[in-house]
Amino acid sequence: MCGIFATKPAIKEWLETSLIKHANRGPDQSAIHIHKDIGLAVNRLAITGSFDQGSQPIVSKSGNSLCVFNGAIFNYKELSKEFDLNPTSKNDGAVLLELYEILGVKVFDFVQGMYAIVIVDSEKDALVVSRDPLGIKPLYWITDEDIIVISSSLKAIPKALMKKAEPFPPGLVWTEGELKQAVSPKVEKNENLDELLTSVIKDHIPSEVKWGCALSGGVDSSLICALSKKFVHNFNCYVLDTGGEDDFVSAQTVANYLDLPLKTVKIDKQTIKEAIPIVVEAIASYNSQTFLGGLGTYLISREAKRDGLKVLLSGEGADEMFGGYERYKNLETNDDIEIMMTNDQNNLWLSHNGRVDHASMAASIEVRVPFQDLNVLGNAREIPTLAKVNKDLEISDKICLREVAYRYLPRSIAERNKVTIASGSGLSKLVKEVLDDFGAPKILKIDMFNYKIRNVLEAHLFTIWKDLYPELSTNFKDLANRNLYSISSN
Repeated sequence: MCGIFATKPAIKEWLETSLIKHANRGPDQSAIHIHKDIGLAVNRLAITGSFDQGSQPIVSKSGNSLCVFNGAIFNYKELSKEFDLNPTSKNDGAVLLELYEILGVKVFDFVQGMYAIVIVDSEKDALVVSRDPLGIKPLYWITDEDIIVISSSLKAIPKALMKKAEPFPPGLVWTEGELKQAVSPKVEKNENLDELLTSVIKDHIPSEVKWGCALSGGVDSSLICALSKKFVHNFNCYVLDTGGEDDFVSAQTVANYLDLPLKTVKIDKQTIKEAIPIVVEAIASYNSQTFLGGLGTYLISREAKRDGLKVLLSGEGADEMFGGYERYKNLETNDDIEIMMTNDQNNLWLSHNGRVDHASMAASIEVRVPFQDLNVLGNAREIPTLAKVNKDLEISDKICLREVAYRYLPRSIAERNKVTIASGSGLSKLVKEVLDDFGAPKILKIDMFNYKIRNVLEAHLFTIWKDLYPELSTNFKDLANRNLYSISSN
């Protein structure tokens, strides 16, 4: 939804540069605000609140605090009613800010959504920083003795400081110079998975802007389309088309079954050549899996942007919640499966979430991920393991999710096996053809070893990455330990 940036002390050059670097994250409005020695900058993608009624930075009614906010609060109307709030702004982040003045940092225990926020508490002349528990929205920070920098992306951080940047840990609040475990929202129990998913998807559908769904033809994205149609009868679905691959065929089946318009995003070698440096810069990584996933997300988002959309719903996170990976079936006990699934859920911020957000926002599109709603996560953990993964059954993964899908989708779709976006769309094959056109990359053997470059694609991506991020490339050994470039395997 936005690109946010904060620095203490307020260095105007850094603030102005962040607006340039974050231009795609918020093309609708940009602003700089300086409070004493604290500087804030924001690029806004307007989704909740009109252009003028939802502008940022948001100032509280009392004038005692202000904030820059990235994300979406799905229960902001309920909170506003419960606490009798009347914010000065129509932005959903304004509700969070008003509640902060009532509850302090405990406000984050009441929030359902995806967010990264920086609050300036004027009375204390202090910063308050927080990020949603699953790390759906990205946030990086630097805390030195003399300087604080907070940013939605690595590329907006001053080059001289970039090597010190770390991801801000999800689910924590930083205030008064220390991290506090203060984010523990209540999960509403609902044993009816169909009802739960329907409710969550309703919350994720924006009411004020044009939106659609990323559709691969797999059970996850297809179910989101089917349940979304309960509330909106006509919206665009987007699928990559490299020449009649499996995803394209399955997506056509789903769109025809649900009577929804299907937008085919046609991809050729030239399209990929032009997109490669954009995606590498956006995701700040040369990891081949991260890149291929990011490439697919970017190309779909770019097409959605051309159609005037601002939001796409995605099926990301369903595999981690309901046991969709083959590796779960190779474990000995149900306890082992639950431990691995929990670890995968907790690490989504290190794998998929950063890639999805950065790649989509490179095209000024916000991706929403209903399967990563905290209510879905909390209830999924209560579902018996054998209702999720049972290797003795013919259909042995995401069992409970597929049972819901049977009610809304063709059996062939409900039972479709998992494939990666790179494989199912044909992107991997087309990227290989592009690499053949490029020829052998000029890369030193020492780089292949030191930077753990595993294949030809990563060698090509590395040559682009090191030019875009020279400060990171010269300090990679140190940064590699900070999990900035992690990706979970399928």
